[in-house]
Amino acid sequence: MPTYEHICTACQHEFELEYKMTDPVPTKCPSCNVDGNVKRQISGCSGKVELYGHELTQHLRAEGKKLAKEARRNEYLFANIAGETKYHQTELARNKR
Repeated sequence: MPTYEHICTACQHEFELEYKMTDPVPTKCPSCNVDGNVKRQISGCSGKVELYGHELTQHLRAEGKKLAKEARRNEYLFANIAGETKYHQTELARNKR
């Protein structure tokens, strides 16, 4: 069930309620109990987006590229991603040059 944000125009009390899209919008404020002054707010999405198939593949590749680019700049991140053994092997190889 979606969560909707509301505001009472009488007392400016803001509150959230869960109800079905087909249910009537509440009109009574839980704070001041005045009927008819409740307005539903428009807010940003707080839900999750699920990706499938090609979109998921594209998203994972883009995130992987961003992470690899950041790991090249940050040795601690690289060590965390690669693991301690791989990090030390890479550093030994780099120092031999």
